[in-house]
Amino acid sequence: MTEEKTHQEPEHHLHYTKRDAETQTALGIFITVISIPVVIGTFWAETARAKAVNVIAGCVLLAIGITLVVWGRKTIKKIS
Repeated sequence: MTEEKTHQEPEHHLHYTKRDAETQTALGIFITVISIPVVIGTFWAETARAKAVNVIAGCVLLAIGITLVVWGRKTIKKIS
């Protein structure tokens, strides 16, 4: 094998990486959308503890969702 061939990614590896990145993007969008009602539910929570749980859970879900979307898009852009 030549030096050039050993440093290239196999074609099937790129296919799986792109598929995984698309899946991560879709999952990130889903989690982000799910986080919105959780945060909105804070306004109807009766106790301070319930409000804190809603805000924290909503923000964590939102952060996870945005991270997945950004990672997926960066990966797709990198391999395209």
